[in-house]
Amino acid sequence: MDEKKLHKEFMSIIGESHPGLTFEEYRDSCVFLLFYDYCCLRFDQEIEDNYKLKEMVRLAVRGKLQMASFLQFMENASRIIHMVSGQFELASFSFFKRLKGNVTPEKQKSFARFFRKLIKKIDAWDSEDMLYLHFADYFEELITEFSRMKKETFLSDGLFSLFKLFFDHSGSPMDRVILPYFKYGRLLGALTDNDYLTEMYGYEDQADYIEILNILCYMKNLPFANTHFLSEEEWYEQNGLGASADRIAIFMPDGAGNGELMCRYEDLPYKKDFLSSRTKGELPFLMSALPFLKENGSLVAVFPSAMLYREGKEAQMRKFLMEDLNCLDSVMLLPDQLFQSSGQKEVLLYLKFNRDRKDIMFFDATDLGKLEEEDFTRIEDALKNRESEAGFCACASPEDIRKNDYNLNLPRYIAKSVKEIILDVHAQRLRIEEIDKELIEIDKKILMYKRDLEL
Repeated sequence: MDEKKLHKEFMSIIGESHPGLTFEEYRDSCVFLLFYDYCCLRFDQEIEDNYKLKEMVRLAVRGKLQMASFLQFMENASRIIHMVSGQFELASFSFFKRLKGNVTPEKQKSFARFFRKLIKKIDAWDSEDMLYLHFADYFEELITEFSRMKKETFLSDGLFSLFKLFFDHSGSPMDRVILPYFKYGRLLGALTDNDYLTEMYGYEDQADYIEILNILCYMKNLPFANTHFLSEEEWYEQNGLGASADRIAIFMPDGAGNGELMCRYEDLPYKKDFLSSRTKGELPFLMSALPFLKENGSLVAVFPSAMLYREGKEAQMRKFLMEDLNCLDSVMLLPDQLFQSSGQKEVLLYLKFNRDRKDIMFFDATDLGKLEEEDFTRIEDALKNRESEAGFCACASPEDIRKNDYNLNLPRYIAKSVKEIILDVHAQRLRIEEIDKELIEIDKKILMYKRDLEL
C-alpha cells in the first residue's frame, strides 16, 4: 500500500458507521485502538506477539471478540504497554474505565461490533513501517476532523495561523506555554514547534481531552516530564503548579461564564474594586490569566467582541489593561468564515508585557473571508510598521482611546471605505422605458384574461 492510499484508508475511519454509539463513544473507541496500535508499532521488539494487534484480529475474525474478551486482553496488554512506555497504562484511560463500568448488554454488543470492524480495518493496512513513520501526522489530522464534527470545539486553519502569526511576531520564547480549556489541543502547534522542547501546561474539564492531548504530545516526542495537563479542579487546587509562561493561548469564542477565572480569586493580584469573585465576563478571565505570564511573555485570545464596548466595570478593566499594565497591543475583529457557527462577532486580542510603545493596533478583518496567504502578509506588515490603512487597520494613540472612554469598538477607529459607484444614467433611463413597455403589455394581458373569464 503506497503512502497516498494509506493516508486515505486511515482518514476513512472518520466516515465509518457506528450504530448504537454516541459521537464521544465512537471517537474514544478510535483514539483508544489507534493508540494501542501505535504502541505496538513503536515497541515492536519489546511487546510479545501475544499482545500485538494481530492476536486481537484473530479474535475479531472468529467473531469471538466480545466485551469480556476485549477487556481481559486490554488489561493484560496494558501492563506491557506501561512497562515499555514508562508512562501510559491503557487500563487507566477514562474510556476503558467506562467500558468496565455500567455498560448495558445492548451497548456492549454495539462496542463489540465496532471493535471487530475497526481492528480488521487497521490490520488490513499492512504497511507497518510506513504507518509508523506517518502515524503522528495522520492521528493529528484525524483529531482535527473529530473536532470539526463538534462545532464548539473546532478551530479553523485560518484561526490557527492567526494565533501563530501573533506569537511569532511577539518574539517571546517557547520555554513554557499555557493552554487553558484546550479541548482537542488544536493550538498546540501554534505555541511550540517539534524541534523545541517546550514545557506545556494546561487544564480541561473533561478527561477525554486530557488523554487526547497527552497522546498527541507523546507522538510528537515531547517528553512526559514536560507536559502538565490537569483537570480543572486540580489546576485551581494547585494554582497551575506555579507555572509562569512565555505564551498563553485562549480560545473561548462563546465567552467566559460567571466567576470563571484562571486562578482562585484569592490568588489574583489585581483585586480592584471592579473585580469580584463572581464577576462575569471575558475581561475578568483575561485579567486572571495575566499573573501566569512572564514579564516578556505574550498572550493571544479569541473572545466575543461585546467585551470591547460593554460599559461600567468592564470599561474600568479595559482602562486598567491599557493605562496600568500597558499590555494591550492589538485588537482584531475576525471574519465570520473562520467559525462554523454564525451570529455574534468574535475578536482576537494580542497582549504583551513590557511594550516600548503605548499605541494599539486595530484590525477589521471581517471582509477578508477565510484568510489567504496575502492576508497574513498584509496583517504582519501592518503590525511591524504600525501604520493605518483605510478600511482595514488603524494605529490608535492613547489619547484617541481616552477620548472614547476606553471603548474599543472598531468603528470608532476604523472607518469603512465606501466604494464609489458610477451609474450610467442613460442606460438606466433606457431600461426604465423598457420596463414601462413590459408593464403596458402585462396590463393588456390582464384585461384580456378578465374579459375571457367574464370578470
